[in-house]
Amino acid sequence: MSRHWSDFLNGITYGLILFIFGNYTHTLNWITLAAFYPSLIGYALIAELPFARTSFPNIKHWPKGMWVIFITALVIILVFAGYHIYLGSLLPSPFLWCYIASLGIPISILVSSFALSKEVNSNWCRTTLSRWRRTTSDENARLLLDNDEQQQEGVVIIPNPYTRQISIHLHHWQIFYVLAFFTRFDDAVSQVGAGIVLACYMEGICAYGYDALVNDS
Repeated sequence: MSRHWSDFLNGITYGLILFIFGNYTHTLNWITLAAFYPSLIGYALIAELPFARTSFPNIKHWPKGMWVIFITALVIILVFAGYHIYLGSLLPSPFLWCYIASLGIPISILVSSFALSKEVNSNWCRTTLSRWRRTTSDENARLLLDNDEQQQEGVVIIPNPYTRQISIHLHHWQIFYVLAFFTRFDDAVSQVGAGIVLACYMEGICAYGYDALVNDS
C-alpha cells in the first residue's frame, strides 16, 4: 500500500511539472487524448510479448524480436524528432537553439548518474587523485602509503569508504517522460506524438511504478 501511495504522489508531482513546463497548458486537446488511449493499449500488448520481457541492462542478450521493436521505436522517435526540430525552426530565434540545448538537462543527469556509479563502485576519485599525486611527487606518494594505504604490484590501493555498490537501470518511463517535454507545439503531429509518449510513460508507471535510475545493488 505504501508503494502505491508513493507512486500516487510521484504521479501528481511529475505530472504537474510536465503539464507546466511541457507547455501542455496550451497544447493538450482531443488529438492528444485520441492518440493516448490506443497507444497505451498497443504498447501494453507489445510489452507482454515473450521476447519483449527484458530490460535495457540486458541489451547484450536481447532476442531478435526485441531488437526489431527497439529499432522500429528508434526510427519513429527520430522521425518525430526531425519534425519537431522543423517546427522549432519556424519560431523566432533563439527558440530552436534553446529547444535543442535543453536536451543537455536529461543528458547531464544521465552522465552524472554513471559518474556517481563509477565513483561509488570503484572509489574512482580518490584512487585517481592518489595516482596523480604519485606521478607528480615521490614524496607525496610515500606520505600516502604511510597513511594506511597498501601497495600491490606498484599500484596504490585506496580503501573504499563506500559500504554499498550501486547500479544504473534506465527505465522506459524515464525515457518517454523526458520526450514528453519536447512535444510542446500547437500542431496536430506534435499532439499525436504527445499522446504516444505519454501513453508509453503511463504504461511503465502502471506496470512497474516509479523505479529509480540509480539503485543500491
